[in-house]
Amino acid sequence: MKALRSIAFTTTLLFLAAFAGVLAAEPPGEGQPAPAFTYNLLDGSRLSPGTLHGHPYVLWMVATWCPSCQTGSNVVASHITFLRAHGVRIVEMQLANDLGQPGPGLASFHKAVGKSASSPNWYWGELTEAQTAALDPKGDMDLYYLVDAHGKIVAVSGNPAATWDAIAHFATTAP
Repeated sequence: MKALRSIAFTTTLLFLAAFAGVLAAEPPGEGQPAPAFTYNLLDGSRLSPGTLHGHPYVLWMVATWCPSCQTGSNVVASHITFLRAHGVRIVEMQLANDLGQPGPGLASFHKAVGKSASSPNWYWGELTEAQTAALDPKGDMDLYYLVDAHGKIVAVSGNPAATWDAIAHFATTAP
């Protein structure tokens, strides 16, 4: 019994050390390449880095229980034709396990945005825990990266509803 407690204690310490290391990680920043992740999409397909290569895109992390995320989704929906006209793709990804908070499922969140959320330049999916740790180690919901057609991060910001002008400027100037 004592050996089992010792193993459990050691396992817990190792887990906490690993978790602390994840939280201490720095997310990518301006001027750095966007991580070359393959994303699991809501429709069961996968979005590979090759699909995004050559296109500017907004990589956006959301939580389905987040009011500003829902508002941002509605703002993006109202401008999706503009973004498509400029070749900008939206990659809207739910943070792994919704950051441990209860919220509606991603399908319900997507449906609430309406028909424009099904635009061919708008991808919806869920990040893995490793992707969440790499892209958003502090658990900041409503965080986004503006990534140019060469895969380089040109800006990091949050709350697209409040920062729409920066996204629109990116759309009209991104290479």
